[in-house]
Amino acid sequence: MDFPVSNSQFNERSGIQPIQYDENGIPHGGPAYYPGQTMNAPADPDCYEGNFDAETGEPLAHLRRRPDGIIGPALLFVDTDLQTATWHGSVLLLVPRGYASPTVTLNDGSGGPSLPFPAVHLDTYKKTVFYRVDIQVKLDVQNEKTIEYKVNNTGPSYRFFVPAQTTPWRFCFWSCNGWSLSVSDKEKKELGGDNVVWDDLLAKHKVVPFHVQVCGGDQLYADKIWSSDIWKPWLAIKDKYVRRDAPFTRDMATYADDFYFTHYVKCFFNSKFGESMTTLPISCIIDDHDVWDGIGSYPDYLQNSQVFVQLKEYAFKYWLLFQGHTTQKLCRQHNYFGTHGYCWLKQFGPYTAALGPDTRYERSLNQIIAPQTYDLMFDRINRMPFSVKHLVVFLGVPIVYPRLTYIEKTLAGIKSIGLTKLSFLAKQRALVNIWGEPELSDDMNDHWTSEVHMEERKQFVLRLQEFARQRNVRVTFVAGDVHCCGAGRFASSSPQLPPERDHRFMPQIISSAIMNIPPPNLVIRAVHSSAKTYDLDRATNEMMYRLFELDVNGKAPPNNNCKLLARRNFSSYVENLTNHSLIVNIHVQNDTNKGTKAYPINVPALDSSANVV
Repeated sequence: MDFPVSNSQFNERSGIQPIQYDENGIPHGGPAYYPGQTMNAPADPDCYEGNFDAETGEPLAHLRRRPDGIIGPALLFVDTDLQTATWHGSVLLLVPRGYASPTVTLNDGSGGPSLPFPAVHLDTYKKTVFYRVDIQVKLDVQNEKTIEYKVNNTGPSYRFFVPAQTTPWRFCFWSCNGWSLSVSDKEKKELGGDNVVWDDLLAKHKVVPFHVQVCGGDQLYADKIWSSDIWKPWLAIKDKYVRRDAPFTRDMATYADDFYFTHYVKCFFNSKFGESMTTLPISCIIDDHDVWDGIGSYPDYLQNSQVFVQLKEYAFKYWLLFQGHTTQKLCRQHNYFGTHGYCWLKQFGPYTAALGPDTRYERSLNQIIAPQTYDLMFDRINRMPFSVKHLVVFLGVPIVYPRLTYIEKTLAGIKSIGLTKLSFLAKQRALVNIWGEPELSDDMNDHWTSEVHMEERKQFVLRLQEFARQRNVRVTFVAGDVHCCGAGRFASSSPQLPPERDHRFMPQIISSAIMNIPPPNLVIRAVHSSAKTYDLDRATNEMMYRLFELDVNGKAPPNNNCKLLARRNFSSYVENLTNHSLIVNIHVQNDTNKGTKAYPINVPALDSSANVV
């Protein structure tokens, strides 16, 4: 979702401005800007042969980070086995086809290196082979460990960090790691470029290491998939139902395979994110731009078209490989679950559990997650260890957020009367996207607070309330997507009930974006004006906090919009084992484009002795 992302799309003088396309159908601002490129350098070819030797599969110079031609490593946190006190993770390696199967050796400082952990072949694209190496670390009772590791016991040495059985877990969260096609080089430069927030996160990781980074969606921006001429004949079909039934051709499939593979390699392994994955294990949820903008929130004739259905499979194929270290065949044994999608539940030690629902694969205009997947989800969380004090639910789009119904109604009116232009909003510029739908309709439908999703949202929250009451577990939501930061909460309507005793108290942390451009002030002001207290039901209300009474510069925020701050950011989470609270900080980029300012939030544990119905 991009709602709207830059001043070139939305400004106070001109109102809503749609993305403009040149005569070749490519959005102004494209081609895609890859993290790691210099601002004025030409884009690398967007195909395999522009990045790898077609005969050997060796990466070309601009991708080579190791002397042996292997791309990676990339660490993923799998889970903690509390019964055996064992940390489980995996390492992803991309290896030229002619190479032997790789191994990984670990050294925790207690002796020599471990026996080599062997690799499992996941998949192959052209001359490049995907390998997954499963690794395990025994957790010490009292002392955290620094784990050094090598690939094939040679070349560079890398390190990551694991907690002890009795020390607190530390994790961070970020989202939106890339640029929308509409963002200009000038706007990127004004924000300080790609890495201001990344540099701050990695600097903090060097001082007090995080154990996991939760990647909250839009780990890359794949919207450029639609800029190719390959789609023009399909897009030129006027009848929407003829277009729905038009075949997904072999040429389309070849292009999709090559695009997603190459786009992932360039965005993941030529960037600060790629650097971070060598030292800070990931756990990823998916959002729309990992596939393409708005996926799942379009009308049925598009969602069920042969092109959308098949193209989505290619996007998820590479999401599973690069972000999940798995495949469709292996994902269930790698603990991903869902009726059709790819949710996960992990133990961040004995006291914190992390739930990552897949809110994209099963999404349609009328649902976000399939009913059967909710049942699988609650079956799993109800079987969590009784030591758990916090369940953190990671969502792509915030579940506590100001209503956008006034924009929804405007867009519904545009569609119902067939308008494609509104002069008072757009000065005669088209308001439809390349599929002939209102430009912002997918953005509105993406939200949990969209009218069509409100009942599903309510039932999800009520089921979590009952889980919290029965298990005495604090539920916290963390989400990204909206390119700003803030915090809110669900809570019991009774003002006399403190959060510590309220199972309905569920905070929401919003942390977005680590790279992409924040919304213009007019957008924040419009959303802020609808940030009221709402009733979920007769017993529960919801609201946004006034977290930003002061901006990062010590002054009042623009227009005193103190509930949502339009600055780039990430967030951090540390267990307090004294009272079992969760210490949260949103780290917001300074206006000097150097470092961040922290805004603290305390999430108390649920006091089981005084819980009420």
